[in-house]
Amino acid sequence: MFLRFLGLLGFCFVSRRNSTDLSDDVTWDPHSLSIFGQRVFILSAEIHPWRLPGNPILWTDIFQKVKANGFNTVSFYVNWATHFPTTSTNVSQGDFQPGTYRDIQVFIDSAKDADGETTGGGFPGWVGNIAGNLRDNNPSYQQAWTPYLTAISRIIAKNQITNGGPIILVQAENEYSASTSHNIYMQDIINLYKATGIVVPITFNDQHGGAAGNFSPDKPGTHVDIYCGDSYPAGQVQAVYYSDHVAVAPTDPLCLAEFAGGELLGWGSTPFGGTGYEKICTPQMTFGGTNWGQTAEPTSYTSYDYGAGIRESRVATIKMNEMRLQGAFLRVARDLLGATLIANGTNYTTSSLIHTAELRNLNTGAAFYFVRHDQSTSTALTTTRLNITTSAGHLLVPSSGLLTLNGLDSKILVTDFSAIMTWTTIDSVDYVLLFAPAGQTGETAIHLEDPVLNLSESLNVSSRFANGLLTLNYAVGGNQLISIQDGSKSLGIIVLDKYTAYSWHAAVLARDGNFGNYFSIGSNDTVLVSGPYLVRTALILDDTLVLSGDLNGTTTIQAIVPSGVTKLTWNSQTLTVSKNSIPPLPNLSRNKWKVSGSLPEIDPDFDDSGFVTANLTSTNYTNLPPLAGDHVLYSQQYGFYGGNLIWRGHFNATGEETAIVTTVQSGFAGGYSAWINGVFLGSSQGSSTVSFTTDTWNLTSSVLRVGQDNVFVVLQVETSTNSGKEPRGIRGYAIVGGTAKFSLWKLQGNQGGAANAPDTFRGYLNEGGLYAERIGAHLPSFPDSSWSDGTPLANSGGGIKGAGVNFFRTTFDLRVPLGIDMPVRLSITPSAITSNFRAQIYLNGWQVGKYINNIGPQTLFVLPAGILLRNSTNTLAISLWSLDGKGASLAGLSFVTDGIFESSFPFADYLAPDYADQAALRPSPTFNPPM
Repeated sequence: MFLRFLGLLGFCFVSRRNSTDLSDDVTWDPHSLSIFGQRVFILSAEIHPWRLPGNPILWTDIFQKVKANGFNTVSFYVNWATHFPTTSTNVSQGDFQPGTYRDIQVFIDSAKDADGETTGGGFPGWVGNIAGNLRDNNPSYQQAWTPYLTAISRIIAKNQITNGGPIILVQAENEYSASTSHNIYMQDIINLYKATGIVVPITFNDQHGGAAGNFSPDKPGTHVDIYCGDSYPAGQVQAVYYSDHVAVAPTDPLCLAEFAGGELLGWGSTPFGGTGYEKICTPQMTFGGTNWGQTAEPTSYTSYDYGAGIRESRVATIKMNEMRLQGAFLRVARDLLGATLIANGTNYTTSSLIHTAELRNLNTGAAFYFVRHDQSTSTALTTTRLNITTSAGHLLVPSSGLLTLNGLDSKILVTDFSAIMTWTTIDSVDYVLLFAPAGQTGETAIHLEDPVLNLSESLNVSSRFANGLLTLNYAVGGNQLISIQDGSKSLGIIVLDKYTAYSWHAAVLARDGNFGNYFSIGSNDTVLVSGPYLVRTALILDDTLVLSGDLNGTTTIQAIVPSGVTKLTWNSQTLTVSKNSIPPLPNLSRNKWKVSGSLPEIDPDFDDSGFVTANLTSTNYTNLPPLAGDHVLYSQQYGFYGGNLIWRGHFNATGEETAIVTTVQSGFAGGYSAWINGVFLGSSQGSSTVSFTTDTWNLTSSVLRVGQDNVFVVLQVETSTNSGKEPRGIRGYAIVGGTAKFSLWKLQGNQGGAANAPDTFRGYLNEGGLYAERIGAHLPSFPDSSWSDGTPLANSGGGIKGAGVNFFRTTFDLRVPLGIDMPVRLSITPSAITSNFRAQIYLNGWQVGKYINNIGPQTLFVLPAGILLRNSTNTLAISLWSLDGKGASLAGLSFVTDGIFESSFPFADYLAPDYADQAALRPSPTFNPPM
């Protein structure tokens, strides 16, 4: 699912180019994918658009950063659960826009599978209610998925590359195994794709590095066009992908549809602080984003940063600098796409600690030596020399000095490789950029006829020319240009240390047409720019190089441009710009807060006639059946698929009742609290490793209303599900002592359930069943003037005084100037670990964070730019649920920024529907005294 590579290795012979027989725009052979006949190395970035909520224009910000940092393709997951809250929902073009940004290719995964660490594995909650297996040849399941996939496929078809759109590949299923029934189901998907007009290649992602060959076109039976595998080496590089691939899919290029070294963090997995992902050095996602509302699976918390190259706050990290260096090389190393693996091992170098893979293009003679530590997780400093085979014979390189690998270091050494277009040609000068860690030495040999060079201004550079080979030796540090004239040819060798190379960009100069900004397909022209944090676009207009992008500090911008360019603009300004002053972030401890109690349902006289009656007696969740009780109390069967649930069980007490036993299934890090007739009985605090608990709640005669209706209330937090067949709710219940039984169960989740949620913009997964959520108190413009003054903060004497829930509201303004990007996060200071409470964070109506004080780890919560208002008033709300009778409060709450960036991106406030737009669809609000 994450970093996707296609076309890395191939065979040594010329093979027939394959197509879908429906279009020749995208073809393939054992070497690589080809687009419009041009071989392309597919370097794809994994992005889940729904995890950047609010304003879809922010997707463009991410796509531009992805492209500017070396990627040429995006893997775009579509989430069935967010689009189909009920069986009859229709996906609209506005909900799913694969053509939003047309300057990068798109690899679509329809996400009709249990994956993506999202609630239900991407299945809508109602899908689990059907009889039989999911992801199988099950008529009930086919009836469920066909409307969704039909709607999505029609949108995909309109946006294929054949129609001028960006989509080049579509994935049919994910991590799935062939069998008699599975094959029928898989063929049904393929048939539907084709019936709805999809003509680009259909792919499949197999597990275990792609060694099994499920649905490979080179095996009999049901098959896709291009077979892919996935692997999670967790830092230790594997060397088996090529041989495994050849064994099962020899007519396809090697495709790794999921390839990553990062790891998912779960509840309580790291100490409190940040998002928990700050120390993850290897990326899993290119951009992970935020698990807003109830979109996460139970093992995941709010942040889905995943150690991504572009952080959850949209800030590109040093990992993206690394990807830019690799991507800039891979996109112009055309010889690599026709190369085959000759051999690999530790026998290429003078040190057995070093592993080398030799790839060679047998048509052009170009060779690529990939060098790394044999144990790729090694942090040792190792020196060696490398045996290579070239057109000039067998050589031991470097001829002077040593090859140095320092820790998690690797190098690509090329031989018989054309220097032209290694990065770019500007006017008649071929520019080649070389880099290595500072302090190391480099050696480069170039075939020339009669080179002339002046090294008088070059530091620590020496050269020698013999037998048509110019050899340069140099020390790496900073940057320096070595100019070489060879007859009528001009070369510019730019030597950079790696840190300096991070600030260099090879920006594509766009041409006209639908694909004018795709490198190699629409334009082969680039310009070299150094200095900026991000170069979004580059264009030459007459004598002016027009650049747009972002700066993260005072920066000198340099560019190597054609001779006709005499002027340079940056974001429509000259290079000398003055930053606007940034106002200080608001101080939340000084803000005026409003508070109301948010659990009126524990009152035995609360009118629950509007709640859903839970009276079903059968279930299709045969894998996790009810354990005790007369009725099935599974929330999904009543149309509630996420968030807080409120159960009210009624019984007539005889006075002999001594306890109530409940088994509640909430998922990992779930929990619940119980009351009888308004009296707090206790809580199941939840655990990061336990999905359900069985608890006994002792009763005394003083809490019972003998001969009258007694109300047992459970407030449950549901942490979504791992897969479609995993219920949430009360799996078992019983009254101990006497003969009384529960005569009625009532249930309330989010207002209107999934089918009739009043907020169709944010969707049914944004809210839960808390009273404040149901009445819309989390939304802007909600009338809170009758609420009490009160704060969630401990230092102001706020919070909640006993067990239960209080809901807090405040407003703030940022006033961010035009041309500035200022990512903002909300920081919660943890209270003592013995304080058992949970908080939910709402920004302008969106639930953007879940905090559990006794589990953690997350304390920093991104306020997504598509939701945060820059120059309008923001509404911040917090629900505070104490699971102990002693109450709880927040030790601290503040805003922090991840940096100030001068940006060309057109940020603008995006005003979503507020309370006034939904008031008629919600209960009339009533103020409840704070608990």
